[in-house]
Amino acid sequence: APSQATILAIAATVVAVSVATYLYNKRKESTAASSSVGPSVKTYEDKATVSKELCAFVAATAKTAIEEKGSFHLAVAGGSLLDALAGLVQYKDEVDFSKVVLSFANHKCVAPTDAKATLAKSKKKFADAAGIVQFVAPIDVPIAGSDGSTEAAYYAEQLKAAVPEKNGYPVLDLVLLGLGSDGHVGSCHPMGPAVAETTKTVAGSPKTGEPSSITLTIESMNNAKQVAFCVCGGSKGKKEAVKRAMVRPAEEPRGTFPAQLLASPIFFLDKEAAADL
Repeated sequence: APSQATILAIAATVVAVSVATYLYNKRKESTAASSSVGPSVKTYEDKATVSKELCAFVAATAKTAIEEKGSFHLAVAGGSLLDALAGLVQYKDEVDFSKVVLSFANHKCVAPTDAKATLAKSKKKFADAAGIVQFVAPIDVPIAGSDGSTEAAYYAEQLKAAVPEKNGYPVLDLVLLGLGSDGHVGSCHPMGPAVAETTKTVAGSPKTGEPSSITLTIESMNNAKQVAFCVCGGSKGKKEAVKRAMVRPAEEPRGTFPAQLLASPIFFLDKEAAADL
């Protein structure tokens, strides 16, 4: 009969094999899960079709959120993206846009009524026509020459009051972004202070010779339920930027190409922007 020492040795071997098998399977599960994380791409014929499909996506996402929880928290960046949302007005009969809470992925440190303000532009280009009436507004009177930090702290408090939180960051239903040829998202610019920020929800993005900006941090963007890009045209480095934005893991050091830091964004592209994919 085997000795007690032999029995214990066999038992230890069985346990070790079981543990090793468990860890191997967990690694396989982790690898499979991580392989599903990353950008997804929707490519369309031209800019008009991208805008149409983006509006349909936003409207469907809003309708689902409102039916499930009575509100839809949308954040938008400035720039040409705002023009792409003009078609939301077509969904007024399907979506109760009065239950949309609109905030801003980035905003210049100017009064909300200023012509350069993302809030003012949003109202003019799509929000008023669609019937959006709830806004998370930036500070009324920005500080002249500010680096954006005071305005960012103010906006963080406004978001905290208006948007549910998880893990200390706002849980936005959807964040809509454009893509800079240098990879900037919102006002998180390559190697700038905003992209380096890892603890705040909103950061200042200093500018020289023009008003600074505030921006959602990368962590806030990644805490959203969904992030989507709208990119059209292949000129000015756009198609190259789109290709580089697909790279995971992100290039080092952090912030080299900020768009790479977003975990699982959807890209709405026209053929020109997708030409290098």
